[in-house]
Amino acid sequence: MRILLSVLLFFLAQSVLSQTYVIDQSIPVKEKDRYLSNAWSGGLNSGQYSTIDINFDGVDDLVVFDRTSSKINVFINEDSEYKYRPEYAAHFPSGISNWMLLRDYDCDGRKDIFTSDPLGIRVYVNESDAGNVKWRLFNSRAPQPSPLLTKGFSASPINIQMNSSDIPSIDDVDDDGDLDILLFRFSSVSTVEFHKNLSIERTASCDSMQFERVTQSWGDFQECDCRSFAFNGEDCPSGGRTEHQSGKSLLTLDLDGDGDRDALIGEEDCGFIHQLPNDGTKDLAVMNKVSINFPNAEESIVLSIFPATYYEDVDFDGVKDLIVAPNVPTNVGYGVDFKRSSWFYKNNGTNENPSFSRVQFDFLQDGMLEFGENAVPAFHDYDGDGDLDMFVGSTLENSGRFSSSIRYYKNVGTSSLPEFTLEEEDFLGFSNIGAIGYKPKFMDINKDGLIDLVFSATQTSTFATSIFYLLGRNSSTKFDTQIRQFFGSIGTDENFEIFDVDSDGEFDVLVGRSTGRVEYYRNLGNFETPNFVQEDQSFYDLDFSPFRQNPSIEITDFDVDGKSDMLIGDARGNLTLYNDFLSNLENPVEGQTELIIMNDSLSTFNFGSKLAPVAVNLFNENKPAIAIGTGQGGISILRNQTASSNPGNGNIGLYPNPIRPDQMLTVRSKKSFLANVVTTSGQVVMKNIQLTANEDILVNISTLKEGLYILSPVDGSKSDAIRFVVNK
Repeated sequence: MRILLSVLLFFLAQSVLSQTYVIDQSIPVKEKDRYLSNAWSGGLNSGQYSTIDINFDGVDDLVVFDRTSSKINVFINEDSEYKYRPEYAAHFPSGISNWMLLRDYDCDGRKDIFTSDPLGIRVYVNESDAGNVKWRLFNSRAPQPSPLLTKGFSASPINIQMNSSDIPSIDDVDDDGDLDILLFRFSSVSTVEFHKNLSIERTASCDSMQFERVTQSWGDFQECDCRSFAFNGEDCPSGGRTEHQSGKSLLTLDLDGDGDRDALIGEEDCGFIHQLPNDGTKDLAVMNKVSINFPNAEESIVLSIFPATYYEDVDFDGVKDLIVAPNVPTNVGYGVDFKRSSWFYKNNGTNENPSFSRVQFDFLQDGMLEFGENAVPAFHDYDGDGDLDMFVGSTLENSGRFSSSIRYYKNVGTSSLPEFTLEEEDFLGFSNIGAIGYKPKFMDINKDGLIDLVFSATQTSTFATSIFYLLGRNSSTKFDTQIRQFFGSIGTDENFEIFDVDSDGEFDVLVGRSTGRVEYYRNLGNFETPNFVQEDQSFYDLDFSPFRQNPSIEITDFDVDGKSDMLIGDARGNLTLYNDFLSNLENPVEGQTELIIMNDSLSTFNFGSKLAPVAVNLFNENKPAIAIGTGQGGISILRNQTASSNPGNGNIGLYPNPIRPDQMLTVRSKKSFLANVVTTSGQVVMKNIQLTANEDILVNISTLKEGLYILSPVDGSKSDAIRFVVNK
């Protein structure tokens, strides 16, 4: 009994110490008279697209693996509309990197995972049943998994080698019923290896992968350089590149309805998609020419660098479409427009004889808060109406040219029921002051009772990055026009926090360096004449680490115990919370990394790369929420699961939001009560909806017209109410 009591007390203590959060997508966001369908999904940069029925409802959903962050984004098909559902990402194996394609190799109707392995290709077999997602490593051998094997030109099996920056074609190339693999050679000349699957030939079944490398020159062509190919066994022209020196993307599909596979090829050092028609057969491919005007001269695919193509039905008409995205790990030279990096070409033909036309450059991205990359949110009641408005700095924004700005979203809701609408795309004209990479914070830096705007930025004339500020003013302009420097010499991607670490009444500076270190600079002067001296180059034992690059620091009282806590987000997507860190400066305590309630368990979650977390009381609760800016140019919201309502706060959630009249509204409340649906003018349009505590309640809203509504208790209390939007 004593042991049981001790164990119980231990877990109670752990639950008291732990801060827990849920991902919240309930806040409506409006841009240019349109509500964003997936506002808080975190942005997309370098997406790789596959479909799979991940929730077992009989229709395919969309999974997007973002190479820049190794983040898996799951969009559920809800009545032919994609809704971001982050909880489904937890159903995929951890450690997937470089590339991921979903293909059903064993013909069981369940798509399997093909992904990168240090020795080539790794496969996870889909063994899901009865609504439970399960994966098994294919060809797993002790002490660790074996990569996918093939029979080479000798009797012994070898691993299928490929460059980690490549994307292979995993396709039934010879149309015999099993999946084959085409990929560019690992080294030497840039020709394509054909690994034929002999499963059908040997067993009359497609339930295995028995590969044999039958040729290293499928199609009898060689890629020489951007827009340059050699055919019919000829060598590349003199001076051409004859070695596999950069990444390749390869997609095979029948483009002309003749029954064989043609090829679409992307190149890391080139912005074009090369179309190579197959003038041979499905069994013996022959390529004799190349075109860079695919699919046509008016709508040809031309990215700044390394395009990759994906062939999936994404508009729910049963015909596969084409998605194009840059296959890059980072934005080298700021050349990629990550705000519009998901090109959608609709297939107006058939799967056997497609005909593509471009529909948009920002597929999925048009429904997100999408700022290109490196979004950094900040919050301040700018208009003085009692609720928090949102400001977002970013590295790049495309409006005819590449630049940086701060966007201003006005809160047109309340302090407990926020709703943001885009008010200014270029707040205070920041795009015109000769700097990029704005990272804003609102605080009273000179302690005069007025909120100031503090920000870091990189000057385009010198490429020097510093911390600047604009002083707050009691006037219609709100801020002084003179930009002053507060602290100098931080890296372009490095981050800062301003906090009185030594409690001497003067603000000090913490800098998150590219090395993973957090450096502490103590202010030995004052605000008017600051004198910053490095006090500690590995503050709180946060020293050099390849797993914690460019840490972003947020300090506040997260658990409302009267003591300051420190939250660290970093470039690799990790969040770590250090409770009461000032009391442990001499003996730092390990931080909490499992912060998110996901699928009824406490876990970590990959929100993307280059995380920029900020504490903000968005819901008028006694514990702050966390807004997270991401390197993918988006924002996610975490709501404190242990928070309780302040007066006037809602304690209820619902989705989808926005919603169409033909969809069912799911409502979940922390307590039971009767609710009405009312318009913003107070008209009751639906009565006496019974909500049961901690249960999902489905509400038919088919009678509602387009507009904004409030689900509110019948007794008129504002403490449990929430807004939702109906869109046609």
